[in-house]
Amino acid sequence: MPPLLSIVVPIFDVERYLHACLTSLTGQTLTDLEIVVVDDGSVDTGGDIARAWTRKDPRIRIVEQPNTGLSAARNTGVRAANGTYLAFCDGDDVVPEGAYAALVGSLEETGSDMVSGDVRRLDSGGVRPHPGYEDTFSRARRRTHIRRHTALVRDRMVWNKVFRRSFWDARKLTFSLPAYEDAPVMIRAHIEATAVDVLPEVVYLWRIREAGAPSITQRRDDPANLAACMRMVVDTFDVITAQARDLVPAYVEDMCHNDIQDAIRALHLHDETALGEVLSLARSFVARVPPDLIAALPAEDRRLMHLLHGGDLERARQLVDPPPSVTLAKESR
Repeated sequence: MPPLLSIVVPIFDVERYLHACLTSLTGQTLTDLEIVVVDDGSVDTGGDIARAWTRKDPRIRIVEQPNTGLSAARNTGVRAANGTYLAFCDGDDVVPEGAYAALVGSLEETGSDMVSGDVRRLDSGGVRPHPGYEDTFSRARRRTHIRRHTALVRDRMVWNKVFRRSFWDARKLTFSLPAYEDAPVMIRAHIEATAVDVLPEVVYLWRIREAGAPSITQRRDDPANLAACMRMVVDTFDVITAQARDLVPAYVEDMCHNDIQDAIRALHLHDETALGEVLSLARSFVARVPPDLIAALPAEDRRLMHLLHGGDLERARQLVDPPPSVTLAKESR
């Protein structure tokens, strides 16, 4: 019999964290599951760690491939998965033991196409709230939709969710971006779902790496990384404008207060030449926003968008605080 749930776990050089990840997955109170580990060309001992786990727990399978990136690794895992429901977990993160029971149980009760739950950040000091999710997961909502609960515009990550596999396949959902790959796919899933469940329970612990290579979200100040983020902003905007224009105001408000300002904030670290692609993509996004939505932004955000669009980058830089990395460096001197 196929398992009730398949969990796709791409791994690439996460040897320090993989044991904790697999411990959390094999320890789930929902036991009817398979764990599809996709070794995306790891050059550390992650593959060996995963193979040792297969000898302890037959629910774990390994698929190996040359390094082709997270999007391709996830797609490979989906093709290998057999479960009625589908979930994703990154190899450096942790899932609370009752998370999948709650998520799958909700879908079993409601018949919704997908379900999301709350997230916490994790490091050696413990767990802490993830900023921006307060409204999104403030209470349980059964058989809702992003058009009714527009705070779900901020629910753009794949790993705090479970999907009905038949829905995933029917909508032909796949990952394609080389980085920040979740958002366009997840927003499309939210829009195309007939109904979505929202749980206030914490279902995922997103690690802040304190050793080894930092994760992509911990390298936000790097120009190439920022450019990848801006491509995500634009691609996700394309999805929303094509499929759900009524969500444009909520998305614009979020981007203009957060990701677009991160691009401006990077001017404290890099010159305009280094940030050429970043700023070009950010300006192209702002240029496409209807003027009435820019006018409706809070005064500070509105002013920043006008300065960015007009090319007055020095004044824009003066209006934003430096990135946290700059502040921390100054405080440590």
